[in-house]
Amino acid sequence: MMMMMSISRKKSTSISRRKKQSTKTTPILILCIDRDDDLGEKTNLKSPIIGLKNCQNAGVKLAISDPEEADANAIFGAIKTYNELSRSGRKCEVAIVTGTHAGGFKSDEKMRKEIQTIVNKTKMLDTILVSDDSDESNIIPLVQDIISINSIQRIVIKHSGALEETYAVLGRYLKMLIFDQRYSKFALGIPGILFLSWAFLALFNLLEQAITVTLAILGAAFVIRGFDLDRLTRSLPKLELTSYVRLFSTVAGSLVLIIGIFVGASSLSNLISVNQVFSSPSNLLSSAPELIGVFANESLFLLWVGLGLFISGDLLSNWIINRKRRVIRGVILLLTLIFLFLPIQQFAKLLIGIGDTFTFIASLIFGLAGSFISVIFLYQRYIRLPRSRRK
Repeated sequence: MMMMMSISRKKSTSISRRKKQSTKTTPILILCIDRDDDLGEKTNLKSPIIGLKNCQNAGVKLAISDPEEADANAIFGAIKTYNELSRSGRKCEVAIVTGTHAGGFKSDEKMRKEIQTIVNKTKMLDTILVSDDSDESNIIPLVQDIISINSIQRIVIKHSGALEETYAVLGRYLKMLIFDQRYSKFALGIPGILFLSWAFLALFNLLEQAITVTLAILGAAFVIRGFDLDRLTRSLPKLELTSYVRLFSTVAGSLVLIIGIFVGASSLSNLISVNQVFSSPSNLLSSAPELIGVFANESLFLLWVGLGLFISGDLLSNWIINRKRRVIRGVILLLTLIFLFLPIQQFAKLLIGIGDTFTFIASLIFGLAGSFISVIFLYQRYIRLPRSRRK
């Protein structure tokens, strides 16, 4: 089933051979265009194809190879127009030209050469353009540059006119999801892992754990993609030497921080009154100092070690590439972290009632003095003095 839409258009030409005004007795070429070369791909026929019998054979072969092919309807549409004009006594010829399956410039260049060959052979100056391609704006200039277009006939299958374009767009996206590695590992890889995990669970009669396993796999996939861990892993062999030091310190520091938080949380759970604390907002507010003190007292050492690893890794990487200012800044930051340890520890003990106020104040004064002396010494020794020597 097909519906033929004909749009008559008058075209002015600049080539001398087209200057003669077309009349009802002027020979006319019925030109069927297959831009993506479905005819050649599915029947192995070479274009251009000229003549009624040759076009009929091409249409039949294409329809047999793919009964749903729209280009077969376009060929038969061109043949129908040829028969109608022949019965009316009009001299005409029918021909088929094809592009390439890849489309683009090469496809248009191939069609241009074939149309020129047909025009040179038939000596016809006017044409009726027949196509199933909805993108007429790309075809018309190509044909009109060689031969005058009297009419355009677009062959549309009797369903939605935009349906074929929708299928083409969906096909491109599906092909991208299947064959493009950037998308296939998530579009196909994750469902594949889920199906395999379900199969193993069913093998050991553990399908009741399917939801848990599915959530774990999806969560891991979201974390990997969200933090770009897959790309980071691929880039590890290409890192600079200093980056490996920073990578180790980052991973080691993160692990120590996680352990410190876990130890602090475990110490809170061991409190006898922890359930009563969270039973009401008033109890939580009154017990907050004790909770903070217990958490800090138990986890402070590990937290400080983790932060120290972060700072040390950055300090060493800057020292390797001789970034003196950043090395000094890292040393000062590391010393400040050390000087803060004792005051914060005493503060945590005061919150839980086992600390000493004098020790807390003394540690603050000692830490402030140590930080000040360290900054002045390093600034005078490594920053200000080299500047004065340069002068």
